[in-house]
Amino acid sequence: MEDESKIIENMAAILREKARELYPEKVFDYGTNPENYGAIDSPDGYAEKSDECSKDIKMFLRVIHGKVEESRFIAEGCIFTIAACNAAAEMSKGKTIRECLKINRSSISEHLGGLPYDHDHCALLAALLFQKALRSYMEKNKKE
Repeated sequence: MEDESKIIENMAAILREKARELYPEKVFDYGTNPENYGAIDSPDGYAEKSDECSKDIKMFLRVIHGKVEESRFIAEGCIFTIAACNAAAEMSKGKTIRECLKINRSSISEHLGGLPYDHDHCALLAALLFQKALRSYMEKNKKE
């Protein structure tokens, strides 16, 4: 049993090293250790979406005095989807609502240092989800 677990650990280490060689460092870091992963209780903005690449992706926003104080997400998807959602959340912190309107597919991809062509749609998915959460906040606070 110990030999088997050592083999699995070694294989996982090799895979991690190969992934670091293939993808930008930020994609790997954001996709494997997303700092903004998790929910926010009673969020000011919220959105959820599903698609063929990812099941049940959720974005949560906490907005204070017109600025995004906290942005978090939950995603069941590939490393690229998780990295893109984490990037959108990270890019929004401390930004005004107007500044957050600039978070889109290309800005997320650029923030990550690029995504493989066949996973560029993950940045689009994250951008659409983030913008939907932002719209949810704005609809709740039309009077402000």
